[in-house]
Amino acid sequence: MLHNELAAKMKKIQLLRRIWIQKTQPDVELYFGQLPILEYIRKNPGCTQAEIAEHLCVTPASISTSTKRLQKSGLLTKTTDPDNLRCNRLSVTDEGVVRCENNRKMIDRIHSLMFKDIAEEELLAFSATLNKIQHNLAPDSDPDSVTPMDIAALIQEIHKNDELLKKKQQN
Repeated sequence: MLHNELAAKMKKIQLLRRIWIQKTQPDVELYFGQLPILEYIRKNPGCTQAEIAEHLCVTPASISTSTKRLQKSGLLTKTTDPDNLRCNRLSVTDEGVVRCENNRKMIDRIHSLMFKDIAEEELLAFSATLNKIQHNLAPDSDPDSVTPMDIAALIQEIHKNDELLKKKQQN
């Protein structure tokens, strides 16, 4: 029973975090999922939508929708790759940089609020506990370096195993 209660608390905390972020978003004028996109483009100028989708483990269609909104808002530009006319290269505009920085500061404030009044040793113990949970769910991964792609690969492996089990059960 304790496991279910703890998992429910983790889910509730993530929901509360998202609500806080959305509640403060109007000041920054970014949708919830746009900051990771802008930050990726800032770190990887000239990247493609496919690269962003792969990095964030989302569909290319969702990145396409988001980049269209970001472009319409004047936060990023798309330029056609001269070597591949079907490929667009993305870069963040000056206004996009400002909004990205403002949004990052706001999220950092929320994270500070989340961990307010928690001693350093408690944070270290909590981090160690989260690493153990992550290791239990992804035993072959290093807790400090697991990437969204590692998680996506795990999910695909689980789906393959589920399909194999279904086939065995049908036979």
